[in-house]
Amino acid sequence: MYQKDSGDKKYFRVLNILNRLNEGPVRVAELSAEFGVSERSIQRDIERINLTGFHLDAPEKGVYTFSGGVSLKTFNLTSDQLSVLVLMREMAGGMGGAIAEAFDKVFARATSASASDSHFYAVGPRALNPLTRKFYEDISFAIEQRKKLKVRYASVSGEKERVLCPVKILASETFFYMMASVDGGKEGQFPKFRVDRIKKLEILPEEFTPPPPELIKKIIGTATSIWGVNEGKKTPVTLRAAGAAADFLLNKEILPRQKVSKPGADGSVTVKAVIHHPMEVVPLVLHWMPEITISEPADLRAEVKKRIDDYLKL
Repeated sequence: MYQKDSGDKKYFRVLNILNRLNEGPVRVAELSAEFGVSERSIQRDIERINLTGFHLDAPEKGVYTFSGGVSLKTFNLTSDQLSVLVLMREMAGGMGGAIAEAFDKVFARATSASASDSHFYAVGPRALNPLTRKFYEDISFAIEQRKKLKVRYASVSGEKERVLCPVKILASETFFYMMASVDGGKEGQFPKFRVDRIKKLEILPEEFTPPPPELIKKIIGTATSIWGVNEGKKTPVTLRAAGAAADFLLNKEILPRQKVSKPGADGSVTVKAVIHHPMEVVPLVLHWMPEITISEPADLRAEVKKRIDDYLKL
C-alpha cells in the first residue's frame, strides 16, 4: 500500500510502476485507487515512462505492459536509476533542443534502448514550455482515453470553437501540433492544430473510435518537417546543389525519400525527393540560393521565383 510520507510522490509512483511493469500488465484504474491520485496523474506517469525510451504496449484500454522481450534486466541500470532517468527525461524535454537530444543519447547509451512509439511524434527538435505543457498533457490523456476535445482555436481567420478527435501530438521547430479529425468533418482527414493557438480546451465525456494506426503512420510517412505531415498527392522534385549546399545535402537528410547523386566533376549533386507540400522545399531553396536550384517541377520553381520577386518589390 502506498504511504503518503514515503518521499517524493512522483518518483515513488514511477519507481513502483516500472517494477510492476517488469512483473506484468498494470491497470490505470487500480494504480489510481491505490496511490490516491486521479487516473490522469497515473496516465501522465505512464507517458513519462513511455517518452523516456521504454517500449510499452496497450493490449486494451487502460492496461499497459512492456513490449515483448523488454525487461528491466535488459537495461544496464537498476530500477531506481531508471526511475530517476524517467523524471530527468521530462526535465530535459522541457528545455528542448540540444539538451533533449543529449539526454536521448545518454539514455540510449546507458540502457541500449531506443525511443519508443508513443502519442508523441517529434518532427525535428523537441521542446516543452509552460504555456503548452497543460494542453500537451490534456491532449495526451484524451488520445489515450479516446475522448473528444472541445477547443477554442485562433487561426489566421479568427477564433472558432470546434470539437476534435485527437490522434497524435507532433512537434516541429519548438511548436507543438495536435493532429486530429474534426468531429462531423470529412472522414479520413486529419488537419494539424498548433497547440499554442488553442485558447481554451475541455475534455468531453464522449468517446470516439480512433483510426487504424497504419493510416496515421502512412500520413506521417517519411516527413522531415511539419509540412510533410499531409494527405494528398505526392510530388516528385529534382534539385541541383553546388558548393556548401551540396556538402550539406550529402551529409544530412532534409527532404523525404531524399536521394543524392555522387558529386560531379564540379562538386555539384542532383537531389531527388517526393514531397506533399511546396513548403517542404521552398525554405531550403531560399536559404541556400543561389547554390540550390529547382530542376523539376516547373510550377515549384515558379513559386520560389514569385516569392523572390515579391520580396524584391518591398
